[in-house]
Parts: sequence; C-alpha cells; structure tokens
Amino acid sequence: MAVILQTSPSRDHRVESRDPTRSVPPEIHDVWSRSGTKYRIRAVVLLAVNVLLFAGLGSFAFWLRSGRWFAVLTEGYWSDLARTFDFRGNSVTLGSLLLEPISVYDVPMQIPILGLLMAALISIPILVAILYRFWSSVPFIAIIGLIACMPWLAITLTGSCIIASVRPFRVSYRFVSALLGLVPAVIYLILASSGTAEVITGTSDPVEHIKFIAPWVLAIVAASAVFAVVLILAKLVDYRPGAIAPLLATMFVLPAALFEVHVGRDELYYRLLETLSTEYFGDVDSSVGLEEAKNRAWRDHPLPRPSRAVVDELVEARWLFQLMSDPVETTQPTRSALALHQQTIRDRCDRFLSNFPDSVYAPCVLYIKARASDMRVDPGEFIRTKWIRFYDDFPSPASIEPWNLLATGFPHSKVAAVALLRLAQWDAQGCRVARAVARLDTLISRFEQRDGGPSVASNTNRQGIGVLSRSHPEASLAVPLDHIVFDARVLRELLLSNRDPVFVYDPICGSTLDDAYPAFGMLDLDPRDRRYAENLRAIKQRYHNARLVDNIDLEIAKASATVATGNAAELVERLEQCVRDHPNGDALPEALFRLGVAYKMVSRSVESDAEFARLMRDFPDSPWSWQAHRQSWRPASVRQASALP
Repeated sequence: MAVILQTSPSRDHRVESRDPTRSVPPEIHDVWSRSGTKYRIRAVVLLAVNVLLFAGLGSFAFWLRSGRWFAVLTEGYWSDLARTFDFRGNSVTLGSLLLEPISVYDVPMQIPILGLLMAALISIPILVAILYRFWSSVPFIAIIGLIACMPWLAITLTGSCIIASVRPFRVSYRFVSALLGLVPAVIYLILASSGTAEVITGTSDPVEHIKFIAPWVLAIVAASAVFAVVLILAKLVDYRPGAIAPLLATMFVLPAALFEVHVGRDELYYRLLETLSTEYFGDVDSSVGLEEAKNRAWRDHPLPRPSRAVVDELVEARWLFQLMSDPVETTQPTRSALALHQQTIRDRCDRFLSNFPDSVYAPCVLYIKARASDMRVDPGEFIRTKWIRFYDDFPSPASIEPWNLLATGFPHSKVAAVALLRLAQWDAQGCRVARAVARLDTLISRFEQRDGGPSVASNTNRQGIGVLSRSHPEASLAVPLDHIVFDARVLRELLLSNRDPVFVYDPICGSTLDDAYPAFGMLDLDPRDRRYAENLRAIKQRYHNARLVDNIDLEIAKASATVATGNAAELVERLEQCVRDHPNGDALPEALFRLGVAYKMVSRSVESDAEFARLMRDFPDSPWSWQAHRQSWRPASVRQASALP
C-alpha cells in the first residue's frame, strides 16, 4: 500500500504530461508572436500609426530640400528622382543636403537637425524589421525612397533590415542585430560625405571640416541610442505593440521644433529664392544650342533658300527677341524668357514678404526683387561670344519701388548702398539733380571705407559667437560695396562738374521741351545698347558747345571701339584723341585711366605706368586715381582682369 502511495503521483504526473489538451505558451520573439485577436489588432493599428508618423518625417526631410511638403505631387518629381541614379556627374547626393538649400556652414544649427533627422530615418526601419519582422519594414523603406526622395538610402536600408531581422544574419541579442544592420548605413553615410569634398577642399580651418562631418557622426550615435531605448522598452513590455510610436513621435517633433525655433522657415524659403534667382540670371553659353537652331533653320527653310549668312542672322535676331524685352511691357503677346523669369522672381519675393514681413532676410528679398526688375541681356556680348550675360546697373522703372523701400526701411544695410545709387541714377535721369546728389552724398558718407578700414555701417560676415555663429543675412549676396561707392563718386562728379550755363542739365538728362530732338540725355542711354554711340552723337550735335562734350566723346570712343572691332589698338587711338581734344575737361581723369589700361592690353607697360602716374599726380582726389593706385601695384594680368568696364 505504501508502494502504491509512492508511485501513484509519479504515474499520474506522466499521464498529465502527455495530455494533449494542455499546451506550453510559445516563446515571445516579436510583436506578431502573440496570436490573440486583440494583440493582432493593436499591432496593426500601431504599425499604421508608425507608418503615418514616418511619412510625416519623410515629408519633412523632402521639405528641407525643396520647400514643398509632398514630393510625389511636385512638378518634375520623377525626373528629380531619376537624377539620383545619374552617374555622369549630375547625380543628387546625400551630401548636397548639407549644402543646399541651407548650408551647415552658414547655419550650424542644421547640424543637430540633420543629424537627428537622419538618425530617425535610419533607425526606425531597422527597429520595425526587428520587432515586426522584415516585411513590416517595407512601407518605411518605400517612404524613404519615394516621399523623402532618397532612393539610395532606401536601397541601403533594405540591406540593413535584412541583416538585422532575417536568418542567418540576425543574432539572438537584438541590440547586436541592430548594430549589425547599422553597418551598411554607416558605409553609405561615409560615401555620401564625399559629395562635399569639393566644398571643404582648400580650407585650413578644422572647425569647418568638422561641420561637414558632424551631422553624420551625430546620426550614427543617435541611431544607436534609439536602438538601445526602444529595445529596452520592448523587453520591459514583453514585446507588446507600442514601443516604437512614442520615440518615433519624439524623433519627428524634435528636429522640426529645433528648425522652427533656431533656424526658421524664412531661412529655407529665402535660400530657395536666392538659388532660383542665381539660376535664372546666371551666365549661359548658348553657342551649341544656337548652332543647332541655325542648322535646323537652314535645313527647314523652303526653297529657294537665301544665303546661309542671312538665315543665321535671322535666327540670332529671333533668339535676341526671345531673350530680351522691356520688363515694363506686360501686354505684349509673346513675353520673353527674361520677362517670365523676372515676373516669377517678383512674385516669389512678394509672397515671402507677405509671409515673413519681420524676417531678417526682408532687405535681401527687396534687393533680389529690385535687381530682377533691372536685369537685362547684354546684346553685344551675345553677338560677339554667343554667351547670354545679364547686367543690372541701369535702373528700370519697375525697380524704383523696391529700391525706395530698401533705402528708407533698411538705411544701414549694405544693400541700401545699391538702392541709393540706383535711386540717384533714376533721379538724375529725371533731372532731379539736387536730390540725386543728396542721395550720393548720403551713400558716400555712410558706406565709404576710410584709411583702408571698414566703414562704420559695414556688416561683418558672421553673427553670433563660436561654432554656432551664423552667416550674416547679406553675406551670400556679395555686394561689391567698394565698387558701389566708386560708381557713386563718379556719378556725383559728373553731375557737379557739368551744370551748363546755357543748357543747364539738358545734355545729361534730356530736354524738357516737347518738340526737342533728341529728348533724351546721356544718362538716359544704356551703354550696352547697340545704338548707344549713335544716340550719343545725336546729343553732341544738339549740344555741341556744352560742358558735357568731353564726356560724350569719351563714351563714344569706348562704345565705338568695342562695337566696331573690339581691337585694343583702336581703343588706344581713340582714347589718345580724347586726351588731346579735351586737356582740361572733367572727363580727363577717366580718359587717362582708360588709356593706361588700354596700354597694358597692347603690352605698352611704360606708357601705361606713365598715364597712371600722371593721373595720381594731377588728380589725387579723383575716384579714378584710386583705381589707378590699385592697378599700378598689381601684376599686369591681374590689373587688366580687375579693371572696370
């Protein structure tokens, strides 16, 4: 009986262990290990929430580069996406995110913003692959490739997710799996940083090198920290759904909040506007396209064809018409490319000023708007070299309003110096000489550099202290303040020296009589116009005894030599004639300077130095003496390149 009592429990235990109605709970590996309905529903819902949050993060990444929120709806989206696979030197690299449109050099706060953003983009798909299995990470990878428009990063993270979650690559210790999955992303970031090599090459400041590497280092460190936090939380809740969503929301909000507080949306939209303006008005070599147009016009011309020269001339004239137009004439049926670009820039500037009226970039935007209105195509340059070059030193009526706003609203900014000069030019053209001189006096007193030192009103190129100091808002505009002051002094001397006792200022700004011919004056004429010399001769014929005649002859000499042959020897001959004909005129300092430069162009250095020495000796207070001083102490090649046109 005792034996039975001792063995019965053992027999019963063996029978119980074989009972098929009882089961051992499965080991929990990930979110899907729980087969209960409520857990599955919760897992799907939270996964969808994670996808939506991550889509917002991808949209933010795209917005930082383009100023637009949803990539797929933007014009040219597929072509931009295809450019990332262009291996002919035009590819869009991840390194460009550090430089365009907001550079980490100009705004160092972009370093933590981009670092945290990249950490989230890298770490979340890997964590989803570990906690939800690989197939669940596919929507996140697609968001990076299609919404954030970073297909190479998406391809890299596909491999990372496979390594972190799929056997035989994954390991039992999940943090190690996450770090192994991070390796391809690290390699990608190292390769991507090579896209900025051409920018940092040549700088000896180690801090500047660090700025271009720091975002990626921060991204790697932050991603590792996210791995650790999420995996610890997942372990504590026994891999129930919901461990990723809170941290993903934090990683989304943190860079967005840092950007809004320490950088600002106005920074992004201004940089995009500045880039667009530079692209629209940059120099373009049109020789290849023009030659193709000429060949096509010759081939398609109906028989009998005229000579090839006639067809080529017609094509060039058509191109000039398409390039050029009066910016004020908005009712013409066919608007030129220049007019369309000008209107686009003006509209973008108005939108910026409406959205960000108190932005530190407001004066810069007014400057860009005014310059866009003043932009013209140089027809002479196009005819000579087939290059499309723009210039903006001749004011247009459409630019007067923004120049006025700039001069009155931001009087001590560098761009206000340009505004004062353009307004003075406009006043002089309208015979408001006293007001023009007053503007020029203000410009010179406020912005002229004295004793080789910076002006009191000049701005430094950096704001702030230390590594996080930002570029000054006007730094990227590269306003040539010394040349602006020089032009102001030249115009001031012209106005003060040429008040005629008989004609007053009519030769300069035009006659006020309705029946007078010509009705225009010298300042009404654009020096780059093809009829500039012809119109100057009409003014000279009308006012042949005026004080301004020496200036008119000098302008005719410069224009005629350039238009006729471009021959430096002919320019020398014409300038020598001006010096002989007007030995006491107020145009003599400029004539001596131009003659000295022309002598250098024909390798007559002795005569050139003699003319510069004469200029500095006889006219020490002339702005042209300052230019001569700069020229006389430089090597010949540098002097010639830096000479004013």
